[in-house]
Amino acid sequence: MLDAAEPHRRVAASPHTMLACRALYTMSAFLLLLLALVAGAPPASAAGPTLAVEDTLFTEVPEVLVRAPRVTLDEILGRVARGEARRESLLTDQSFQVAVRLMRDVTGRAEPRLIDETVWRVYRKRPDKVRSLLLRRREDPKRKRRARAGVDIQFAPGMGEDIVNFAFKPEARRDYRYRIVGRDLVGGHVVYRIEFEPRSLLDPFAPNGRVWVDTNDFVIVREEMGFRRSPVPLVLKEIHRMVIERRRVGGFWVLSRVLMRVELTVPFPTLGRSFDMSLQYQHYRLNGGLEDALFEEGAKR
Repeated sequence: MLDAAEPHRRVAASPHTMLACRALYTMSAFLLLLLALVAGAPPASAAGPTLAVEDTLFTEVPEVLVRAPRVTLDEILGRVARGEARRESLLTDQSFQVAVRLMRDVTGRAEPRLIDETVWRVYRKRPDKVRSLLLRRREDPKRKRRARAGVDIQFAPGMGEDIVNFAFKPEARRDYRYRIVGRDLVGGHVVYRIEFEPRSLLDPFAPNGRVWVDTNDFVIVREEMGFRRSPVPLVLKEIHRMVIERRRVGGFWVLSRVLMRVELTVPFPTLGRSFDMSLQYQHYRLNGGLEDALFEEGAKR
């Protein structure tokens, strides 16, 4: 018991109590520091780069009124007709090599088989000269020699490539409808995609399709076409999409390849029920000055 007159004396706390107080103080300071950091940190964002406020720019682009008239479909069709005619007029003669291949049983479970493959060298000269030489032929060894597929091709003397531009000649405008389905920017210039279809549904021989028009020369560089119904239903069940492509040689657009698939109504001994036909064009020589003697009977080249 302490005497009241006795001066106050400091009673030392136990070591365990002092350690507990220091630990509590240290933990409180740590929690305050953590809260300060959390309060000052930006909110978490989704995965990805984080942009500072000064890196984010806002701007407005004023509207631009285009006063130049848009090229109409009729004007495009006129330019295509003139471009194709110009291409044809600049060619005086040409020679090329074409490989013709015929494959049967291209649909169904049967394995496709080669029927016939021929390679031709063709010479053309204005106004009406043409000559074709058979370089080689490869046939299906399983086929009987008397049963020929008959893939010999007659080449026309003209330079116009009607198989590409038949629907875009001026005289064909009354037989077909046209519409622009797309514009693509290729190599710094526009390529139009134009669809065509026959005006009359009574003509089964008139195809429908789509062409790609290069606006540098306004010529057709690719064509896809087909038939809504078979032109010869007793023999042909369906003519699948036909693809025609051109490539540029010496400043001229010329045929590159033709692909076609045909399905027959009934199987034929030589062709089967379906067949593919392809033509690959290469080794062009344009405006080389072919001699007239080359086109005479019995001339050699």
